[in-house]
Amino acid sequence: MEMNIGEGSSSSGVLAKIRRFGGFMSGMVMPNLGAFVGWGIMAALFIPNGWLPNEQLNELVGPILNYVFPLLIGYTAGYNIHGQRGGVIGLFASMGVVVGSDITMISGAMIMGPLAAWVLKKFDQAIDGKIKPGFEMFVNNFSLGIIGAIFTIIAFLTVGPTIRGLVAVLTAGVQWATDNRMIPALSIFMAPAQVLFLNNVVNHGILAPIGYAQAAELGKSIMFLVDTNNGPLLGTLFSIALFGKGKSKNTAPMAMFIAGIAGIGEVYFPFVLGNPIMVFATMGGLSVSLYLQVLLGGGLIGVASPGSLINIALMTPKDAIFANFVSILAGFIVSTLIGMFLLKTFGSGEEAKEYSVGNRKVKSVADFAKRSAKQTSLLKEMDAAVQKIVVACDSGMGSSAMGASVLKNLLKKENLAGITVLNSSANKIDSDADLVITLDSLIERAKISGANDQIAYIPINNFLKESDYDEAIAFVKERNQHAQVEKTNEAPEAAAIIDGKILNKENILLNQSFTNVEEAIVVSGQILVDKGYVTKDYIDQMIERNQRLPVYVGNHVAIPHGLEESRGAIKESGVSVVQVPEGVAFPDGEIAYVFIGIAGKNNSHLEILSVITSSLIDEENVQRIRRATTAKEIMDVFAK
Repeated sequence: MEMNIGEGSSSSGVLAKIRRFGGFMSGMVMPNLGAFVGWGIMAALFIPNGWLPNEQLNELVGPILNYVFPLLIGYTAGYNIHGQRGGVIGLFASMGVVVGSDITMISGAMIMGPLAAWVLKKFDQAIDGKIKPGFEMFVNNFSLGIIGAIFTIIAFLTVGPTIRGLVAVLTAGVQWATDNRMIPALSIFMAPAQVLFLNNVVNHGILAPIGYAQAAELGKSIMFLVDTNNGPLLGTLFSIALFGKGKSKNTAPMAMFIAGIAGIGEVYFPFVLGNPIMVFATMGGLSVSLYLQVLLGGGLIGVASPGSLINIALMTPKDAIFANFVSILAGFIVSTLIGMFLLKTFGSGEEAKEYSVGNRKVKSVADFAKRSAKQTSLLKEMDAAVQKIVVACDSGMGSSAMGASVLKNLLKKENLAGITVLNSSANKIDSDADLVITLDSLIERAKISGANDQIAYIPINNFLKESDYDEAIAFVKERNQHAQVEKTNEAPEAAAIIDGKILNKENILLNQSFTNVEEAIVVSGQILVDKGYVTKDYIDQMIERNQRLPVYVGNHVAIPHGLEESRGAIKESGVSVVQVPEGVAFPDGEIAYVFIGIAGKNNSHLEILSVITSSLIDEENVQRIRRATTAKEIMDVFAK
């Protein structure tokens, strides 16, 4: 997306708000997309009209759709706003909308989950520092419980009437379009109703009765092809597969197969929930498709259930074969073209390389720097110099600490002095930071935590890869060329750290082999336990940390560590090194040959991480550690 670095127009402001909203929605939905695909596969196989009907396994399909998905969304949305406490209250409040309605309530969870978490966050901020010692747990538990109960009850009491009102509006809209021969206008109601999981209510409760009445008289009805028409939603998915970003782009082809061949259209809905602007692609394709069905005489003899292309073909009468084929194909093409335009214009909910400068979005530093004349005014507006950078990860302990070390070294090489570089949890971004660097998946959470429009955010993929910081270095140069800054402190000497209390030969384990990542994490943590650095509970917390966000940091290195709440389990700072010559595969396919377990007491582990990181940014050093036959060889790699 191109942007004006100079004066912000109203249209660019609207665009930024749309993208920010899309990113917020994406942060709720996309982390759970794999579960939607898994459910779609189960539904396609085991429902009564599926490929392998199974009455017993089909009992899983309904509860997963109606309970698991809304609760997953509610937890994720709450977690993004207020960490673990936000996730718990988000799930709790979402249960109110689930029980309070007889249809799938993902849309309700997307409202109640983040709302409850936001209120809890504001409450926690209001009482921060005001609780008497010893009463923290009491206050925390009761505040979450009381606020959560209130929101759950409100959700339960209000969601039913709200849904009934929405269905009444949809019913009136369908009747109006039918009475006034404005069938293509049904797309205005149907496309949003689908992604709100109201498709079955509208299809079977409104459209099907009208359709059967028409079919009894005419032998077919277009009403059966309003919801089950696969063309437009397949076209929207196809545009995402071509021009989308991240997980949505990678998962769209599988969703197309499940929706088109198996007829489980629900797998398409999360893609639009993650980037709401895409509903217009489906809406446009469906309106064209319905228009052609009216013009050419299309329709089905009954409801195609499930709505696969195969079932649509079986329910098509002979005199509507051409009309249905042409209209569905046209819907696919139109929605694909509209989707491509929307993605190119507004972007995806998961942008790969984009950072924000205040309220503005910038695609690249090159794009930022090209406009030198307009650039100066923005730099002055943004107070010019970058003086504080926060490198953030999920817990703020391991990955971000190593990333901060990499960045410090790069800033030193570039003679960019006077800049404070800190590591932090994405949930606890200092509001006075000038720049935040974190993973793509944590950007939205960091923005909410930072709560300052003047902070710039740059996503990276690999905390240890120097080239991932190119955008950040270029950005700092552009900002700081207009300001005078002081020199940074020198990095600690490696000799003062290696062979000390934090890292020594006894903490290194050679030639290990594991069947999965969790085994490697347990061994890394057990060393810390055996050496007296941590209590045994810390191992469980290391495992939970990896479940929240993989501890793989790049360059074939993993950094297992605890959570924000783990500090009570840490006795003193320590580091373990586990060599895995054959490697261990993470779920995303990355292979780690070195596991470095860390426990930091009062951030005193940061110096050792600085030394370790300076070695691990060179992949050849990682290979030396992988091939080492003695602990001394590994110590020598760090010492150099």
